[in-house]
Amino acid sequence: MSKTLTALVDRVSNEQLLVKARESARKLWLCGLGAYSLATKSGAQTFDSLVREGQAITPKARQQIEEKSAELLNNASVTFQRSEQLVKERFLRPLDFVLLATRRDIEQLSLRVIQLSAEVHSLASGKAKPIVKPLNKPAAKSAAKPAANQASPMIGSAA
Repeated sequence: MSKTLTALVDRVSNEQLLVKARESARKLWLCGLGAYSLATKSGAQTFDSLVREGQAITPKARQQIEEKSAELLNNASVTFQRSEQLVKERFLRPLDFVLLATRRDIEQLSLRVIQLSAEVHSLASGKAKPIVKPLNKPAAKSAAKPAANQASPMIGSAA
Protein backbone atom coordinates (compact mmCIF):
# COMPACT_ATOMS: atom_id res chain seq x y z
CA MET A 1 0.00 0.00 0.00
CA SER A 2 2.82 2.30 0.51
CA LYS A 3 3.70 2.04 -3.15
CA THR A 4 0.25 3.06 -4.29
CA LEU A 5 0.11 5.81 -1.72
CA THR A 6 3.42 7.26 -2.82
CA ALA A 7 2.35 7.01 -6.45
CA LEU A 8 -0.89 8.83 -5.61
CA VAL A 9 1.00 11.52 -3.67
CA ASP A 10 3.48 11.87 -6.52
CA ARG A 11 0.69 12.25 -9.04
CA VAL A 12 -1.11 14.90 -6.93
CA SER A 13 2.16 16.77 -6.40
CA ASN A 14 2.92 16.64 -10.13
CA GLU A 15 -0.52 18.01 -10.94
CA GLN A 16 -0.11 20.76 -8.37
CA LEU A 17 3.29 21.58 -9.81
CA LEU A 18 1.78 21.80 -13.29
CA VAL A 19 -1.03 24.02 -12.03
CA LYS A 20 1.44 26.24 -10.21
CA ALA A 21 3.67 26.38 -13.29
CA ARG A 22 0.68 27.38 -15.45
CA GLU A 23 -0.29 30.07 -12.95
CA SER A 24 3.27 31.40 -12.86
CA ALA A 25 3.47 31.46 -16.64
CA ARG A 26 0.12 33.26 -16.82
CA LYS A 27 1.26 35.79 -14.18
CA LEU A 28 4.50 36.37 -16.13
CA TRP A 29 2.49 36.93 -19.32
CA LEU A 30 0.20 39.41 -17.55
CA CYS A 31 3.23 41.12 -15.99
CA GLY A 32 4.71 41.55 -19.48
CA LEU A 33 1.46 43.00 -20.80
CA GLY A 34 1.27 45.38 -17.85
CA ALA A 35 4.86 46.48 -18.42
CA TYR A 36 4.13 47.11 -22.09
CA SER A 37 1.00 49.12 -21.21
CA LEU A 38 2.91 51.16 -18.61
CA ALA A 39 5.75 51.77 -21.04
CA THR A 40 3.43 53.07 -23.75
CA LYS A 41 1.67 55.41 -21.30
CA SER A 42 4.82 56.66 -19.66
CA GLY A 43 6.64 56.68 -23.00
CA ALA A 44 4.23 59.27 -24.38
CA GLN A 45 4.54 61.32 -21.22
CA THR A 46 8.32 61.00 -21.29
CA PHE A 47 8.39 62.05 -24.93
CA ASP A 48 6.29 65.14 -24.16
CA SER A 49 8.52 66.09 -21.22
CA LEU A 50 11.63 65.67 -23.40
CA VAL A 51 10.10 67.96 -26.04
CA ARG A 52 9.40 70.60 -23.36
CA GLU A 53 12.96 70.35 -22.04
CA GLY A 54 14.31 70.65 -25.58
CA GLN A 55 12.27 73.80 -26.16
CA ALA A 56 13.54 75.27 -22.90
CA ILE A 57 17.16 74.49 -23.79
CA THR A 58 16.98 75.77 -27.40
CA PRO A 59 18.05 79.39 -26.62
CA LYS A 60 21.02 78.16 -24.59
CA ALA A 61 22.00 75.74 -27.32
CA ARG A 62 21.78 78.46 -29.96
CA GLN A 63 23.92 80.76 -27.87
CA GLN A 64 26.50 78.01 -27.39
CA ILE A 65 26.47 77.24 -31.11
CA GLU A 66 26.90 80.94 -31.98
CA GLU A 67 29.76 81.30 -29.50
CA LYS A 68 31.47 78.21 -30.84
CA SER A 69 31.02 79.30 -34.46
CA ALA A 70 32.39 82.77 -33.64
CA GLU A 71 35.37 81.13 -31.97
CA LEU A 72 35.93 78.87 -34.97
CA LEU A 73 35.66 81.81 -37.38
CA ASN A 74 38.14 83.77 -35.30
CA ASN A 75 40.56 80.85 -35.27
CA ALA A 76 40.14 80.44 -39.02
CA SER A 77 40.82 84.13 -39.68
CA VAL A 78 43.91 84.05 -37.45
CA THR A 79 45.15 80.97 -39.29
CA PHE A 80 44.41 82.63 -42.65
CA GLN A 81 46.33 85.76 -41.60
CA ARG A 82 49.26 83.62 -40.47
CA SER A 83 49.29 81.79 -43.78
CA GLU A 84 49.16 85.10 -45.68
CA GLN A 85 52.10 86.33 -43.62
CA LEU A 86 54.04 83.14 -44.37
CA VAL A 87 53.34 83.51 -48.09
CA LYS A 88 54.58 87.09 -47.98
CA GLU A 89 57.69 86.17 -46.02
CA ARG A 90 58.63 83.03 -47.87
CA PHE A 91 57.41 83.68 -51.39
CA LEU A 92 56.83 87.34 -52.17
CA ARG A 93 59.86 88.83 -50.39
CA PRO A 94 62.32 86.62 -52.26
CA LEU A 95 60.61 87.63 -55.50
CA ASP A 96 61.50 91.27 -54.75
CA PHE A 97 65.13 90.32 -55.27
CA VAL A 98 64.39 88.65 -58.60
CA LEU A 99 63.45 92.09 -59.95
CA LEU A 100 60.80 91.26 -62.50
CA ALA A 101 59.60 94.01 -64.83
CA THR A 102 55.95 94.95 -64.74
CA ARG A 103 53.81 95.58 -67.80
CA ARG A 104 53.86 99.31 -67.06
CA ASP A 105 57.67 99.29 -66.94
CA ILE A 106 57.82 97.62 -70.34
CA GLU A 107 55.31 100.06 -71.84
CA GLN A 108 57.28 103.06 -70.52
CA LEU A 109 60.52 101.66 -71.88
CA SER A 110 58.91 100.98 -75.26
CA LEU A 111 57.69 104.60 -75.48
CA ARG A 112 61.14 105.86 -74.54
CA VAL A 113 62.75 103.67 -77.22
CA ILE A 114 60.30 105.03 -79.82
CA GLN A 115 61.12 108.63 -78.77
CA LEU A 116 64.85 107.98 -78.89
CA SER A 117 64.54 106.26 -82.28
CA ALA A 118 62.70 109.30 -83.62
CA GLU A 119 65.39 111.64 -82.28
CA VAL A 120 68.18 109.48 -83.74
CA HIS A 121 66.39 109.39 -87.08
CA SER A 122 65.92 113.15 -87.14
CA LEU A 123 69.55 113.72 -86.13
CA ALA A 124 70.75 111.30 -88.79
CA SER A 125 68.78 113.08 -91.47
CA GLY A 126 70.19 116.41 -90.27
CA LYS A 127 66.82 118.10 -89.93
CA ALA A 128 66.89 118.74 -86.21
CA LYS A 129 69.38 119.90 -83.68
CA PRO A 130 70.10 117.67 -80.71
CA ILE A 131 67.93 118.54 -77.77
CA VAL A 132 69.90 118.55 -74.58
CA LYS A 133 67.82 118.55 -71.43
CA PRO A 134 69.53 119.49 -68.21
CA LEU A 135 69.46 116.60 -65.74
CA ASN A 136 69.21 118.82 -62.67
CA LYS A 137 66.00 120.47 -63.75
CA PRO A 138 63.44 120.28 -60.87
CA ALA A 139 60.51 119.29 -63.10
CA ALA A 140 62.53 116.56 -64.79
CA LYS A 141 63.84 115.35 -61.45
CA SER A 142 60.40 115.09 -59.83
CA ALA A 143 59.01 113.34 -62.91
CA ALA A 144 61.97 110.97 -63.06
CA LYS A 145 61.83 109.95 -59.40
CA PRO A 146 58.35 108.37 -59.45
CA ALA A 147 59.20 106.55 -62.65
CA ALA A 148 62.43 105.30 -61.07
CA ASN A 149 60.60 104.23 -57.93
CA GLN A 150 57.96 102.38 -59.93
CA ALA A 151 60.41 100.69 -62.25
CA SER A 152 62.24 97.71 -60.89
CA PRO A 153 65.96 98.10 -60.07
CA MET A 154 66.95 95.58 -62.72
CA ILE A 155 65.38 97.66 -65.45
CA GLY A 156 66.78 100.86 -63.96
CA SER A 157 70.29 99.38 -63.80
CA ALA A 158 70.01 97.99 -67.33
CA ALA A 159 68.96 101.36 -68.80
